[in-house]
Amino acid sequence: MAKPGYADQGFWVRLVFMAIYWAVLNISLSVFGIALIILTIIRFGSQFEPTSLSGFVASLSNFISQTLSFVCFQTEEKPYPFQPWPNTK
Repeated sequence: MAKPGYADQGFWVRLVFMAIYWAVLNISLSVFGIALIILTIIRFGSQFEPTSLSGFVASLSNFISQTLSFVCFQTEEKPYPFQPWPNTK
């Protein structure tokens, strides 16, 4: 007979990582929102293309996606810092 999930030590370790990534996700979403507002204001007010800020917003978006996949049990791979920071494509 198979043990339930909570009897597995790996489940508890994952639960701790999920709680940590949940907090990181909330901070990341706040930073993403602020950076997106700044990017919108810059692009609205001028013809200047802030490529470094655009790249950061895109890579942060990829990080948020990876974190959500981990927290929602879609993948077992932990996002950054256990993987390289996601690049923009």
